[in-house]
Amino acid sequence: MPADGEALAGRYGNTAQRRRTTRWLLIGLGAFIAVVMIAWAVWGSGLGSSASSLQYTDTANDPIDGQHITVSFAVDAPPNTAVSCAVEAQNIDFTVVGYDVVHLKPTAETHQVVTKSLITYEPAVSGSLDKCWLT
Repeated sequence: MPADGEALAGRYGNTAQRRRTTRWLLIGLGAFIAVVMIAWAVWGSGLGSSASSLQYTDTANDPIDGQHITVSFAVDAPPNTAVSCAVEAQNIDFTVVGYDVVHLKPTAETHQVVTKSLITYEPAVSGSLDKCWLT
């Protein structure tokens, strides 16, 4: 006696209703993942925040002697916003041999040029701005 297709599908849980339910669950899961990814991208890019208007760049570095180096950098930040910047010095092997955090006070100016002298424990061949952030 041949087995009926619907009876087998019902026995093994592969009914039309179950397929529709599974399809809607997968569509819902996909939509949820898409919304989370879009929210994460918008949040990560800093859209709508003042952090998105913070820009900084190295301008110069000058090894003075075996224990000192100066690092110059420019910061563009929103007016009346405190900014902190990490500055580091590196030796010939790219090892960090000096590090300091510079705290810039809030000012009405949006562009600031800063020169920081670092003390190093080995002779430094370069100095650079690591990163800046709003405080």
